[in-house]
Amino acid sequence: MANSSRLFRIAAILAAVLMAAIAAPAHAQSIPDDAVRALAPTGKLRVGVLMVWYFALEDKAIGQLKGVIPDLGEALARRVGVPVELIKFENPGGVINAFRGGALDATFIGITADRAEAMDYGPTVIDLQTTFLVPAASPVTRIAEIDRDGLRILVPQRSAQEAHLRKIISKATLINVAVETPREAVDLIAAGKADAFSHVVPMLASAQPDLPGSRILPGSYYDVPIAIGYAKERPSAVAAYAKAFAEDVKKSGFVRQSLARAGDSVKGVVVATP
Repeated sequence: MANSSRLFRIAAILAAVLMAAIAAPAHAQSIPDDAVRALAPTGKLRVGVLMVWYFALEDKAIGQLKGVIPDLGEALARRVGVPVELIKFENPGGVINAFRGGALDATFIGITADRAEAMDYGPTVIDLQTTFLVPAASPVTRIAEIDRDGLRILVPQRSAQEAHLRKIISKATLINVAVETPREAVDLIAAGKADAFSHVVPMLASAQPDLPGSRILPGSYYDVPIAIGYAKERPSAVAAYAKAFAEDVKKSGFVRQSLARAGDSVKGVVVATP
């Protein structure tokens, strides 16, 4: 009986070790001490987490963040060999201000011009597919039909997809709405004050039940790149390490496994091409 109990404990330990190995990025490389100090000058890695459900959710019972962005932040800190501090933000503006104030070391966020003024970017880690939600009575059936005279498109303000749409839309009218929630867009479409809603697929899927008969147009007109971002004016070793980390978590399957754990809630979130 004692031997059986001991074997059970050994098996449990081995299982825990195996799970940790699966969770960690493959091909981890040692990082020089000067790079550690440059990436985490306070002795811990302060990672900004944008709190939208396809990026992160909070388990309030245990006070823990879960999702692809917390997974990436924890993996980066684990590889660097320092504790991680995951800092929550309700919108991208808060992340920008935190970098400007020296309160963040890293994040994983969409690439836009105003954000690039506050942080430097490494490679893209995940992509967010974007398309349009149209009401039941809309004559629009394909993405290619969206740019037409008189059509009013709601687009999240100061977002990567807004920047892209302003380059390609010449006939339809773009109207800004909040980036972090679909509520405003749903209300405007329901009131007949807008004709389409552009956002990433997970956000459109969350809005669809509140607009009976509405349709998400198939395909993606733009894959929003979500890249590793880090504080400006850090030594070149930080850029080199951020690049190595981003490429490894894609190639090793780490990002794919994180997205798989999140399930259907992250439909439209895909691993960026290595």
